[in-house]
Amino acid sequence: MKKEVIILFNTAILLCFNVVYADESIEDSSPTEEAIYLDNMVIEADTENLTVSPQNSINEDDIAKKQSQVSDTAKLLEDTAGMSFQAGGGVSSIPIIRGLNDTRVKIEVNGMTVNSICPNHMNPALASIDRSNIGSIAILKGITPVRMGGDSIAGTISVKSAKPKFAEAGEDFLLNGKLSSFYRSNGDAFGGSVGLGIANEYARLDYTGSDTQSKNYQDGNGTVIKSTNYENINQAFALSFNYEDQLLEIKGGQQHIPYQGFPTARMDLTNNDSLFGNIHYNGLFDWGNVDTILFLEHTSHTMDYLPDRDATIFMPMETRGKNYGYKLEFELPSDEDDNIFRFGSEFHGSVINDYWPATSTVPSMMGPNDFINLNDATRNRFGVYAEWEKYWTDTWKTMLGFRYDRTWMNTGDVQGYNNITSNYLLTDYEQALAFNALDHERNFNAFDISMLVQYTPNDWSYYTLGYARKNRAPSVQELYPWSISPMPMTMIGWFGDGNGYVGNIDLKMETAHNIGFTANFSDSGDEQVWNLEISPFFSYVENYIDADLCQECRKQPGNGYYYLTFENYDAYLWGVDITGEMNLFESPTYGEFSTNTIMSYVRGKRSDGDNLYNMMPFNFTWGVNHKLGGWQSTFNMQFVDTKNEVQEVRNELETSSYILLNFKTSFQWEFVTVDFGVDNILNHQYYYPLSGVYIGDQNAMTLSSSEPKTQNLPGQGRSVYVGVTLEY
Repeated sequence: MKKEVIILFNTAILLCFNVVYADESIEDSSPTEEAIYLDNMVIEADTENLTVSPQNSINEDDIAKKQSQVSDTAKLLEDTAGMSFQAGGGVSSIPIIRGLNDTRVKIEVNGMTVNSICPNHMNPALASIDRSNIGSIAILKGITPVRMGGDSIAGTISVKSAKPKFAEAGEDFLLNGKLSSFYRSNGDAFGGSVGLGIANEYARLDYTGSDTQSKNYQDGNGTVIKSTNYENINQAFALSFNYEDQLLEIKGGQQHIPYQGFPTARMDLTNNDSLFGNIHYNGLFDWGNVDTILFLEHTSHTMDYLPDRDATIFMPMETRGKNYGYKLEFELPSDEDDNIFRFGSEFHGSVINDYWPATSTVPSMMGPNDFINLNDATRNRFGVYAEWEKYWTDTWKTMLGFRYDRTWMNTGDVQGYNNITSNYLLTDYEQALAFNALDHERNFNAFDISMLVQYTPNDWSYYTLGYARKNRAPSVQELYPWSISPMPMTMIGWFGDGNGYVGNIDLKMETAHNIGFTANFSDSGDEQVWNLEISPFFSYVENYIDADLCQECRKQPGNGYYYLTFENYDAYLWGVDITGEMNLFESPTYGEFSTNTIMSYVRGKRSDGDNLYNMMPFNFTWGVNHKLGGWQSTFNMQFVDTKNEVQEVRNELETSSYILLNFKTSFQWEFVTVDFGVDNILNHQYYYPLSGVYIGDQNAMTLSSSEPKTQNLPGQGRSVYVGVTLEY
């Protein structure tokens, strides 16, 4: 028996017209088939496979509409309130949920937990799957059910490929496929993808492949922004079996990125090869259902200078890593589904080797030894959880969950380039000896709790209040980088701030106390023509891992960049997300007109009074949409306020406010869809607040040899794009 609950989430506020709208409705099949609405999320309940979906319904159709517009999988989440992005390479943005970023966000790709192995985080998890191979994306913010992950304090992003489709009973076979291509004028970006599938009633075989590449883009002034070029090639296979409510999926694939410029980092990606495999089983039984996955992923990653930096001396940096683990979950409905009990277990292990080959055979800054930054650095986590979901009445619903995670970490001995090159205090050799003398093993015990209650007093509103205690242990890149010499510190740092970093082996675990409230209002009529949702939130984070000046380094360069170390501080974050949608006009002759708005605001402070880094200023998007037959069009305006609440310790740069105008349209005729659009119509020069500093034209090996820190990365100028998709 299948139960599905769809929520209205798109909230619209027209700042100019003070109007709100929504055209999606809450449909409750019965009191036993209602979902608990999480903080800005909807639960789609299915006794065969319970999944959580975002309220903005990022499904396969919506993803397909953006394939011509974006190449970065993370950018598919742009229309979600509370989401922002730290700029990286062309396909490697890092998502931020309500001011909390990177490893604070649990990211699952087809059930696999894949953490970045790079010391500059050039291969984040969302970059491991191409947008053409995605069927749905779920986003949970703040109050996350314990089953959706520990070891995170921000929330969860779950990306899944499309569900396998099998032939109907009595049919010989089902054959389907998709072929698409696109071109974008800014950067001469182009690419294409292919998807093929063949199935009978019980088995299915799928193949997907894609290739995307771009030259350097230009900003609004027509200036070429160096180190923004990239190429990304993906291939994946899936073999699925279906028999009497039993589904088995075997997936494997590879990714090859031959180059990807990183304009806010000291290095570029010069090769990235990854392989993955996973086995997923979902079974529906009389007593409930079971869902499990086994996975393994291996990545070979290389950094160096691409030609844009005009380097005369090259410095290869090699990283090898593995991610592996399992997830096992049982769901036991009882009392005619008024109660649902879930319990399960999860394990995620990773191993990272990060070494920088010598470039000289004699003692020098980079020789004669290989520099060993991480030596078999391991991070293993085992977790168990239990969750109880109760539907008391049509009016009241609750969810309560507990989780325990044990994280254990270690690393081997390290090595410097040489025994003679001197830092301000110690040679590389002496620093390595001091680190090797330490006990490297670290263990962390985390207890999570998630509580949520929803009150639905009538058919036009509901209110949700939740609390979650969540934990995150430090990453190996935060604990174990050991050198305080200028060159190694300059090459470590994934924040886009241009600063250099050293690890802190004594870091404590982050513990967040998240409180979220959601008020949702919608038209109670049959047509459900408007909707408004307001979601304020507050988080208090104990031992938030942030940056501090490196005291051991003694001397700072004095040009706006700093040598930093990781340190624990208590931190506070608060803000609000508002979304809405409204039907404006509908006519058989002129079609349907609607409007939507998304607003977000977040602030973050730490206990010593400094601002938290990479806090997105107030921003909103307002759009007007039109649909007539096979035509669908959207015109939107993006406004981002001035960013002047910046972090002092990192010398974060301020940015000015800006407005961008964008237009896109598509026409679908039988098996063919044609997309056309223009981003940044007015070719406006702007600087995205979270882009970081622009150093893509520099090859400085130390901070003191860098040009002064004065400019953030400019955004893209006008870009016209077109795409064609054939589907059968």
